[in-house]
Amino acid sequence: MTTQAWISLGACAGLLALAGLALVRVGRSPMGLPLAVLCISLSTWNFADFALEHAGGPGWRLIATCATLMSVPPALHFVLAFVGERRRLAGVMYATYAVFGVLASLSLVGLGSPRVADEVDSRGFALMVLALSAPLLLGSFGLLTWHLRREPRSTERARTGLLLTGLALLVTLLGTDVVAVLGQDVPRLGGLGTLLGLPAIAVVALRLRLFGQELSNVHAMYALLLSLVGVLSYLTVFRVFAARYGALVVGTAAITLALLAITRRGVIAFTAQRERLEQMATLGRFSAQMAHDLKNPIAALKGATQYLQEEHARGRSWDDKGEFLELLLEQVERLDRVVSTYQRLGRVEPLLAPLDVNHLVTSVLSLQGFAGSPGVELRRELAGDLPRCAGDWDLLATALENLVRNALEAMPRGGVLTVRTRTEDAGVMLSVEDTGEGMNARTRERAFDDFYTTKTTGSGLGLAFVRRVVEAHGGRVTLTSHEGRGTTVTLRLTVSATRVP
Repeated sequence: MTTQAWISLGACAGLLALAGLALVRVGRSPMGLPLAVLCISLSTWNFADFALEHAGGPGWRLIATCATLMSVPPALHFVLAFVGERRRLAGVMYATYAVFGVLASLSLVGLGSPRVADEVDSRGFALMVLALSAPLLLGSFGLLTWHLRREPRSTERARTGLLLTGLALLVTLLGTDVVAVLGQDVPRLGGLGTLLGLPAIAVVALRLRLFGQELSNVHAMYALLLSLVGVLSYLTVFRVFAARYGALVVGTAAITLALLAITRRGVIAFTAQRERLEQMATLGRFSAQMAHDLKNPIAALKGATQYLQEEHARGRSWDDKGEFLELLLEQVERLDRVVSTYQRLGRVEPLLAPLDVNHLVTSVLSLQGFAGSPGVELRRELAGDLPRCAGDWDLLATALENLVRNALEAMPRGGVLTVRTRTEDAGVMLSVEDTGEGMNARTRERAFDDFYTTKTTGSGLGLAFVRRVVEAHGGRVTLTSHEGRGTTVTLRLTVSATRVP
């Protein structure tokens, strides 16, 4: 085989390995799926390039064109997710998938239609693809450059710089194949581009923890081993069916489906294990909080009951012990309220009653135990003219406790925690501001998603619960954060909808 063929095979193996690592994070990171699709598309292109070099045939050229087209949308998708603009520019992203998906389908139609195949192989088709992809690729580089300039942390700048380098190599060297299709006499370096760009992306994914701490070297070795087995299987098929084009297509398709099935089973097993661990951790924290809330009334019930039991054993009358009976009834009612509160916490069903937001803030902050957070300065900036609103004290108090706890955890070396209330645009505004570590663009975009957390012991339910509570009250919640400068979460309750007569 030629050097070009070996380069294509090597790039194919590496890309399949990286695709396997990305598939592990599908559902856990918004970058997992687009990176997996991008790597699969590029590995398909490299394999088609190898097949074209090794066996020839117009079908492989059409498959390579299809793979090239399908690499543009996930590349844009990945960049948008990386810089935290995936939701804001979702329309552009979906339109790109639609347009390039149609063009890729047209390439596959060419496998059975010589006329369509001639159109796909034409200079005009290549110019159209170049005109459509150039603005998207330039925009992607612009977003990465903007992200690099605004991020203060060295690790994130290193991630962004390596991604810029890797994508630049991919785009530049893959572009030589497009230029060659346009009739220019230039060397085709697309396979070399994917091979050189791959290490940069791999370093970002593994050493710089693009997906978090879960991707270990064990995952990398497993994915690489699986990809090498696949490449060796492809080589075997080509050696056995070298002169039979149909058998080559069927054999490579079967191997690809088998690899995807094995990867899928591994991903499902890994995901199920992670979900079980998360559920157990969440259940443990929820149970601990419930036990804490139930402990005091149970202790009071036990003490009063033991006292009355001792009095009865001594033959003394209970006629003058009415306050103990009242205490028993009071604690039973308290237990009932605790159970009802947890039922409402699970369903997020507000029980509206007249509510003084300033009093709520004062009550919650008095129970936080700031002595356990050395170096944290607490500031209260409470407006004196807030209107009384209708709200659920327990739900809003729990939401505020979550925000305060998050703010304290974001300032392990101390800082300033400020809780503000004010009126604005006919609404009551409650904000919690810290001067802690802040969030990067990707974390900001997913902060309110269920089960999303950047903490090793977090459940990912805190901010998601806050959002549901505020929305259940007819309000909304906003978050602003900058790395190194802190985070502010603001709750807005609409006075016109919640004012108490």
